[in-house]
Amino acid sequence: MTTLSERLARQLPDWARRQHPALRYELGLPVSRPARSRYLRAFGVIVGLLALGLAGFAIATGFFTHEAGSNSLDALYNSLYLPALVLQFIVMAAAFSLTIGKVARETRRLNWDNFRATPDGAYLTLRARWAAVFYRLRGLLTIVIALRVVLLIGLLWDLTAFQGRYLDLLISGVTPELGMLAAILLLALTMTAALLLPVTSAGLNAAFGLLISTRVRQGVYTTLVQVVYILFRIGLALALLWGASQFIGGGLPASDGGAWLLMFAAAALGDWGLALLSLSFAGEVWITIPYGIFIGAALLVFALVEAATADQLLNWAVRRAQKAE
Repeated sequence: MTTLSERLARQLPDWARRQHPALRYELGLPVSRPARSRYLRAFGVIVGLLALGLAGFAIATGFFTHEAGSNSLDALYNSLYLPALVLQFIVMAAAFSLTIGKVARETRRLNWDNFRATPDGAYLTLRARWAAVFYRLRGLLTIVIALRVVLLIGLLWDLTAFQGRYLDLLISGVTPELGMLAAILLLALTMTAALLLPVTSAGLNAAFGLLISTRVRQGVYTTLVQVVYILFRIGLALALLWGASQFIGGGLPASDGGAWLLMFAAAALGDWGLALLSLSFAGEVWITIPYGIFIGAALLVFALVEAATADQLLNWAVRRAQKAE
């Protein structure tokens, strides 16, 4: 009897399966670490996560001067938002960093010309490197998605408030007027997008890193591009999140269209839909911004576009790698 993981693995292309030679090369031989080393590493991860959680709680409470939220679910969301955001930035930076030096590394090892001379060598090498990113980051991605699942459970529990009429109250007065069935569907699309965006965003950053690697092959320039890109992406995300919070707080005037685009960009490029997992915040967006209730559906489309774009960037990287001298 096959396990669930085996059935899922069969749905992957050959180059994305562990038994494929190209992916085995990327992942390397399993390293057998002493038990002491494994325990210390696990202890370090746990301490780091606890420290990040404590920092999130401290900021949510104004450094322990007030409650983290008006109720337990708000407190949970406010405490987890910063840790989840920081981990997402780490995923983004790691996905890009794991791929940008690929061609330069293989060139230094005198392997790159051999890969290019092999039928489909460049294709398999770059595709396998892209797939290896998900294997290497599976722990971080699992934590990121697990935090979102916790917030999703909180959101679903929040829907039971006011005798199960909370969603009905939230959509009262939104533009355009919607029935309960449409609101439930749009909320489900928002939840789906929030789960997909960490994966598609990591894939897009990894693919972009591979594309850059076919152009920039000197170590010093690779490092420079890597630092500039990561700082730019984090700066852009923080700027968009700041702008969105200022608008919701009334400190940043904007037209209806501008507000919609700002909130969509903050969710798509800033926190990957994390803020919309707070039902109270999502309801405020729906009421404040005309057609704001459709932002979640737009995020799902954006996630699918990210996945398609990542595939196109990989194909572009392969073509460049095959033509490059």
